[in-house]
Amino acid sequence: MTKGIDSNYMRTLCVLCVLCGSPLSAFGAAGAEKKPPPRVPVPPKPPPPKDDDMRIGLSPEAIKRAEHFEQLKVFRQAVAGDSKARQTWNEMKTCERTVLLSELALNPEDTPERKQALKDLAHVSASDDPKAQGLVALARVAVADGDGTVRDMARKALVVRADERTPKILVTALRAEDQLVRANAAVAMKAIGGPRIFEVIIEHWKETWGAGPRSNMFVGNMRSYVGDYDISGDSYDPVVRSFLTGVVLDTKVLRVEGDIYYVTIREVTPFENVNPGKDPVAWQDWVKHERARLTDDANKKRALALTALDGVEEE
Repeated sequence: MTKGIDSNYMRTLCVLCVLCGSPLSAFGAAGAEKKPPPRVPVPPKPPPPKDDDMRIGLSPEAIKRAEHFEQLKVFRQAVAGDSKARQTWNEMKTCERTVLLSELALNPEDTPERKQALKDLAHVSASDDPKAQGLVALARVAVADGDGTVRDMARKALVVRADERTPKILVTALRAEDQLVRANAAVAMKAIGGPRIFEVIIEHWKETWGAGPRSNMFVGNMRSYVGDYDISGDSYDPVVRSFLTGVVLDTKVLRVEGDIYYVTIREVTPFENVNPGKDPVAWQDWVKHERARLTDDANKKRALALTALDGVEEE
């Protein structure tokens, strides 16, 4: 009985100590049986993806690539005649379609999708192609593709598009090392026509034509010698002097002939017996005088190109 009373008494004391925050609570804690804290249930791990593409798809870049490939697939289905795919393609943003069409146009494989992409790029407006991605793709195909039929289609697409940025893109190809690329660029510019082609050629021609700035160069050596002595007590300190010997070459460029631009501007001229001379200023005056005829010639070329490309006559 005594042991039972003592035991009950000690338990009561421990409870009171715990409630009061007394240090004696440690005594009761030592005698009481400790229970482990309750375990928080851990949710089961999801099963690993069965396909590697699912893991790659977690990356934003991979998701973009997957969407890109899916959009290309939609265009291929639309070209094949799938009406639902054509509707999906038409509902896409115009800028997105331009990027996809540019990629397909630069694909060297001879596929119906590539030819359709070239035709579609011909009708993209400048506002729908602000970075000129579609325009650059057409120009690259027109001057550098190995297939003459594809080059001709790209040229017609450039003519139909009538974008003011086209001449500046094509004129850069005149400086290419490949002679065939230069020749194709001249053919494309002649196919487009219009006064803007001549204005851009003359702009680049003026950069290298005529007198240049005066400049000089010196080739020589510096020589040193003891010119004198400074006397300080019993010591003599040598004074070292220097002079230059050599040659000064003074030059001034009197004239630079840009044959590539002179030859090109004569090749793209649509009229016969035109040769104002090897002077870009004379050609500039000729363009001002013939602007109306050049514009009319460009409009006729565009109508013919539209008929050949799409089989539709422009009103």
